[in-house]
Amino acid sequence: MAQAGDLVRDWAAPDGRRVRVVVQSPRVPAAPVTVVLPTVPAEQDARPYFEAALAQVRATKASRLVVPPGRYVFRTTVQTPSTAPAPVTGHLLLQDQDDLTIDGAGATLVFMQDAHGLIVRGSRRLKLSKLTLDYGLRTASLGTVVSEGSAKRVRIDSRFPVTAANAVHYVMERDAATGLWPAGAPRAILPPDSATPAVYVGNQTYASSAFSALTVGKQVVVLHQYYGGTALRIDDTPQARQAEDITLDGLTVHSAPGMGIVAYGLKRGLAILNSRIVPRADGSNPVSTSYDAVHVIQSGGDVVINGNTIAGQGDDAINLNSPIHPSVRIDAGAGSLVLGKYSRFISAGDTLAFFDDQARYLGQRRVAVKPTALGGLDYRVSLDAPLDAAWNVSVARDLSLLGSRYVVANNVIERCHCHGLLAQWPNGLVERNTFRDLSANAIRLLTDVGTWNEGVGAINVIVHHNTITRSGADLSATVPSWGAITAYGGTAGGQLATSAVNRHLRISNNTIEQSQQGCITVASSQSVVVNDNRCIDTNLRNPGTPSVVVTSSTSVRLFNNTRSGSSTGAQTVAPTSSNVTAQVGY
Repeated sequence: MAQAGDLVRDWAAPDGRRVRVVVQSPRVPAAPVTVVLPTVPAEQDARPYFEAALAQVRATKASRLVVPPGRYVFRTTVQTPSTAPAPVTGHLLLQDQDDLTIDGAGATLVFMQDAHGLIVRGSRRLKLSKLTLDYGLRTASLGTVVSEGSAKRVRIDSRFPVTAANAVHYVMERDAATGLWPAGAPRAILPPDSATPAVYVGNQTYASSAFSALTVGKQVVVLHQYYGGTALRIDDTPQARQAEDITLDGLTVHSAPGMGIVAYGLKRGLAILNSRIVPRADGSNPVSTSYDAVHVIQSGGDVVINGNTIAGQGDDAINLNSPIHPSVRIDAGAGSLVLGKYSRFISAGDTLAFFDDQARYLGQRRVAVKPTALGGLDYRVSLDAPLDAAWNVSVARDLSLLGSRYVVANNVIERCHCHGLLAQWPNGLVERNTFRDLSANAIRLLTDVGTWNEGVGAINVIVHHNTITRSGADLSATVPSWGAITAYGGTAGGQLATSAVNRHLRISNNTIEQSQQGCITVASSQSVVVNDNRCIDTNLRNPGTPSVVVTSSTSVRLFNNTRSGSSTGAQTVAPTSSNVTAQVGY
């Protein structure tokens, strides 16, 4: 329920119902108390000073903590309580902070280790305002692919000094003249357990047989951590004091060895407003965050992402994910099974919905008792009744953990090695965003129960009045004809879902220009309206191919869309679709 000062947005959804998003603001008492962070000596570890100020906030029930302008260096880390199911390490823990605004106009927090920057837990109606977050370690470099004998090596530019202590985990070719990532450009991925690790051979140079796919003479972006620390991580588990209603307003993130902003275990309520995830202006770091800029892994919903600028990150800009638990094995008698990936969030009494490897719904069961940890990501889950013997269970979704209700509006997403938005939740509004100069396509509306194990599906979602310019290409064979906006479902083996996993979509009044692939593709979807979109100079990668595609879908209407430019092909409706009203004269 909204109160005065809360962030509220509502709209009429494609299925005719009203959708309402509420993110609560901190409740300010009649006699507010302000705490000011004491002076921190230059270059000293700032963590003890911040922890002391936060303790004073709790003791005085202050509603505002002021962080004076300056550079604050965090040299040590703290771990969340060991009683938690999965303790995490970060530079500053914001624990049990209710109805608090942290005001940091002019303050920069610099984190010195490969660990999370800020961790939020058990806090409700917490607002972080005008802070800048950055890392003081080498997270990324620019280099060049060189030939030495018969081998290809990567030589790091001298302005990014490295030693044998700097690992290499990801190498991506980039256009030196434009600073953009070409669609489908070669890359080398070297996780910590890689059989072909990069070895420092001196003179700013690394060697690995994995570099054989790279092009001699090309500029490359090198990432030195593999999914390392997140600049700001909301990290919690279902409990009485689970984090909710977190507002980030005017935040700036200049670098991170992992992602920028992550919500992992948020009960509900997240607003990211007027913020910037961008590289430093002086060029001392070639990317902003090494991986996703914003990633909501598990949240109850009510998410608003509005008025932000996201640029230069090494992976997707915004991913609205939601847990899917792969079935590892089903125990004899089918009264229990072992689930992996995110299953630590499952609680006794939750209802699990089961699906096969083609994303087809099978049925539901309730969780009888608290799941048992088996090590790693696996948990044994006991059910209130055996699974049906005819079910070919591939994945489960916990219905109490699914995200729903979101607004992504008025953002600029540009110049990144990324998709612009992965929208994998129900009840969404995506409007008036600008996407430009992306290495991949701009908007995906989907769920994937095969390769990625993500998402609920795009159900009851509006995508309108967005501008997409110079989007890149997706080279996966999952979708036969990708568009700058693509609705689809992924299944086992990287195949396209042939039944509907998305429903009630309205894609209208968008402008798509100079896209490498098509304009709009509708697959694996039902009850879709595509109207009044402008497709201009699309299909540049394969001129003349269809720009509007409908496949494996039903109940789709196309009307009032326009196309121009010699590369922009016509529309096509695959025979796998039914009840499609094609547009005459497109």
